[in-house]
Amino acid sequence: MTRPAMRKLVLLVSLLLLGVVLDMPVVAAQQTTSIRLTLLSQTPWNSSYEEDGRELLVRFRAENFGAESIPELSIGVTLFGRLISRTELEEALISDPALALDLETYAREGSIDPRATRDFEVPFALDAGGIDPVQSGVYPLKIELRSGTTSLGAIRTPVVFLVRRPETPLRLSWTFVLDHPIEFGPDGVFTSTSLEQRLAPRGALSSQIRALRALATRPPQPVVDVAVSPMLLRQLAMMRDGYKVIVAGEIRRVEAGDDGAGNAGDALADLQEIAAAPNVRLSALPFSAPELPSLLAGGLGQDLTAQLERGRDVVATLLETTPVPGVLRPPGSAIDDATIRELAAAGISTVIVGPETVEAEPHPQGFAGPPTATLGDDGEIHAVVPDPAVAALLESSEATGDPVRDAQIVVGALASIWQEQPGLLRGLALVVPEDATLPGRFYVPFTRAIASAPWLTPMHVEELTTTFEPAEPSVLAPTSPSLFDSTYVNELRQSRRRISTLRDVLIGDSDEPDRLETTLLLAESRQFLSDPASGLAFIADVRDAVSAVFRSVTIDTADNITLTSSTGSGIPVTVRNGGETALHVRLQLSSPFLLGTPPEHDLELRPREAQTITFRVNARSTGRFEATLRVLAPRGRHIGDPVKITIRSTVYNRIALWITIAAALVLLGLWARRFIPRRTS
Repeated sequence: MTRPAMRKLVLLVSLLLLGVVLDMPVVAAQQTTSIRLTLLSQTPWNSSYEEDGRELLVRFRAENFGAESIPELSIGVTLFGRLISRTELEEALISDPALALDLETYAREGSIDPRATRDFEVPFALDAGGIDPVQSGVYPLKIELRSGTTSLGAIRTPVVFLVRRPETPLRLSWTFVLDHPIEFGPDGVFTSTSLEQRLAPRGALSSQIRALRALATRPPQPVVDVAVSPMLLRQLAMMRDGYKVIVAGEIRRVEAGDDGAGNAGDALADLQEIAAAPNVRLSALPFSAPELPSLLAGGLGQDLTAQLERGRDVVATLLETTPVPGVLRPPGSAIDDATIRELAAAGISTVIVGPETVEAEPHPQGFAGPPTATLGDDGEIHAVVPDPAVAALLESSEATGDPVRDAQIVVGALASIWQEQPGLLRGLALVVPEDATLPGRFYVPFTRAIASAPWLTPMHVEELTTTFEPAEPSVLAPTSPSLFDSTYVNELRQSRRRISTLRDVLIGDSDEPDRLETTLLLAESRQFLSDPASGLAFIADVRDAVSAVFRSVTIDTADNITLTSSTGSGIPVTVRNGGETALHVRLQLSSPFLLGTPPEHDLELRPREAQTITFRVNARSTGRFEATLRVLAPRGRHIGDPVKITIRSTVYNRIALWITIAAALVLLGLWARRFIPRRTS
């Protein structure tokens, strides 16, 4: 992102937060009464061409935090003049514009008791003479609560007013990224109640799913993209079947159907319904949501394909719908040139990135920039790029404490973008990212407003990239990916080699190696870049599981063995499989004092079975020496610790013996020559 664009986003968020400070708790003269106003609902848009289209209905809540009752209540409503830019909209959210079109005051009976709340409903007719009869637009509205002549607080919100049905709506790609960090240990016990809370009836995740379900099942059913995390689905499935969670140091058991388990089951069922809807296009995040540039830069690039394939498999299994294979949301929107090349080779054609992923020059008039980019030297991958200003609005919503108002502000911003060039075919991308901290009450009014907005035409990401394809490849913004340290990567690699050895020794079909490979993929999650200790726990679980199988193979033999002429050259060894899995192993005896290559025996050991074999060996000489017994995998990798034995040999070396005899005979012949008479001449 360019520096001017970044400064604009920082200013925008600062203005919104300042607006919250100015418009929320206002202390009256007695310093004992404070009020907070929050928007409950608002007509998302109005028009002059529909029946009752000019009727604006606003509901808001007033909370009295003070110790005194608030009497003499009235509500002031002010409609200001049409805005012509997003900058004016930003300013109107914190202060009054110069031109007021209409001012109305509505008296309300009763009062607001101390520590109490009261909801108000205000119908307001948009029939002021100053409303533009020719051009649609956005109008600021100020709703003020008063006690007598004292203003207690105000809500500022945009009103979208259309004078005719839009002929060239703004094409909108909107994507929801559903994810949750890994919150269970290698033993399957959840370490946090965070997912429980997000799944509660008013939780952020349950609200997001409820809003998506409404989009999928109720008219007008606009098209929408959903990128879902396999880790979220896996944890929902674990919870649905009953689970354990650590709370205040104690393990709490939740049975299937109870509390969080029931909520998880409902969420999974709703997601299945969403995924099956014809207007929803589903894509899968990589299995454990690794940061892809970190994976490649850390020397783990060979796992990229496994992460992609395993992620799609999990999503397809748990949601009973095949995700789109060519579309990917890189976790955290992290991507670089090396990642683009690998993704293109893996069949990815479209990525959904972040507003700061691609360097883009700001529009000379401040209009919204292009919604797409092509990446790579040859533009082999299309990218959907969210609008930075809208992304900043989504990020700021958590801090305002007024999510319904924030949703309406986003709707107003989208209308302002459309009004920049209303007769021109333009596109815009919007992404609710996996790290979004939007409150639950944001999603339903937000999705309802966009679904019904006549100036927006939702479309899938692939259609957006083909409709608004740039002529030239874009340049990625510089990145500095975090990396796992060398110790972490070495532990991963060693554990993967151990799994390979385990596959070699197992007899018959077994799911255990695949389960362990999956556990290692979990350890590559991007969340463990900042919390490597938790990731190492998964690696250690793999190491311990494989070691337990290898340790089940034991060797029984005497510590000291004597090879004699009478007993022969046999070394008896008993190999025992103490585990529950049939294994194929190789037993090897080696010593530099034995003749020939190290003798070996291949064994197939059933569970709890012991077999005794005898090594036939020849010692190079008499005396005492050490030999080593090793258990190997069929391909030669060591299993377990070697066993040392001591061998004492009193057996003559046959070759040496024959050499000695031959030498003795030669010497004897030479000695006997002296007794042979010599000829005399």
